[in-house]
Amino acid sequence: MHKTSVSVIIAAAGMSRRMGNTSSKQLLKINSKSVIEYSLEAFSSSELVSEIIIVTKAEDIPKTTAIASRYPKVKSIVLGGAERYDSVRNAFAEVSGDVDIVAIHDAARPLVTTEFINKLFNECVEYGAVCPVGRVTDTVKKSENGTTVDDTIDRSLLFTAQTPQVFKRDLYEKALSLLKDSTIKFTDDASMVEALGERVHILINPNPNIKITHESDVGLAKLYLSDGGQMKIGHGYDVHKLVENRALILGGVNIPHTHGLLGHSDADVLVHAIMDAIIGALGLGDIGKHFPDTDEKYKGISSILLLKHVKGLLDEKGYGIGNVDATLIAQKPKLAPFIDEMKQNIAEALGCPVDAINVKATTEEGLGFTGDLSGISAHAVAIIQ
Repeated sequence: MHKTSVSVIIAAAGMSRRMGNTSSKQLLKINSKSVIEYSLEAFSSSELVSEIIIVTKAEDIPKTTAIASRYPKVKSIVLGGAERYDSVRNAFAEVSGDVDIVAIHDAARPLVTTEFINKLFNECVEYGAVCPVGRVTDTVKKSENGTTVDDTIDRSLLFTAQTPQVFKRDLYEKALSLLKDSTIKFTDDASMVEALGERVHILINPNPNIKITHESDVGLAKLYLSDGGQMKIGHGYDVHKLVENRALILGGVNIPHTHGLLGHSDADVLVHAIMDAIIGALGLGDIGKHFPDTDEKYKGISSILLLKHVKGLLDEKGYGIGNVDATLIAQKPKLAPFIDEMKQNIAEALGCPVDAINVKATTEEGLGFTGDLSGISAHAVAIIQ
């Protein structure tokens, strides 16, 4: 039995005019991943998808290529055209000849799920053309002059179109041929198929599927994606001996003191505990595995630089910092005056808000190795998602 094969076209060539042209929407970071990556992950996870074609602007090709390199199903990256349908037509030329179904998706819709994608594909096998929709919940007024109400529309008859819109390959190819002669500027792909006189089946999407259009949409998408993300927790602990003739570096801050911490790097016990917590949450061992004290390249290195490397591990795994809570245990010196600067350094290295980082300092009332000034220790807990 022939297995359905789907080619996905991800449209990412928009000008982001309603975002103020500040940047390309699909490259904005939400919870440590770019917007387009959420769609790439969802489509890549579908067994029915055989290839993905991204269409984008010339200036975005280098960054898009770097992102796409992590997703083996991406076949090609195509240059966009003057209008959306020009861009999609350019991408369609790259669709493989043995593909049955074509799906067109807006890169600015990061909430699409693999489960819903597969439902659309299955519906397309039966109906030939499927458009995901959302119900209109607000009362809708019609006004010709924009100042007075002419009519109130029955909202039970109205739906908002979403993507991915899915079509049998031959049908969509026929619809694209309309563009050669038509003066109509179609606002979505389903409209082109409708213009052929074909019926487009609708499938109500029970999940949020917002399109990032304005800056306020970024915060809303971040909220949805955070709630749906997987949370992991890691704990870190580190201790270093206090010795003479060493700088005391804590949280990247050089603190005036008679003694400093002994270690292969700058011995920043606070940052080491935080790194250990994050690496632990990722399930990647500990800092000794990643930064062995037998490696000369780490001798005397700033632990803040090592923390930036750990941030790279987070990015590779698709995680971001939820929050970090750390405790420094030191009899001397008094650390309270330096904590705000420590938090700032750590937040900058991890690419997260300062209020996601909490640092506390305490003594052990003269007890133990920290109490007798032999050393300083630190505990940290990190939540990643």
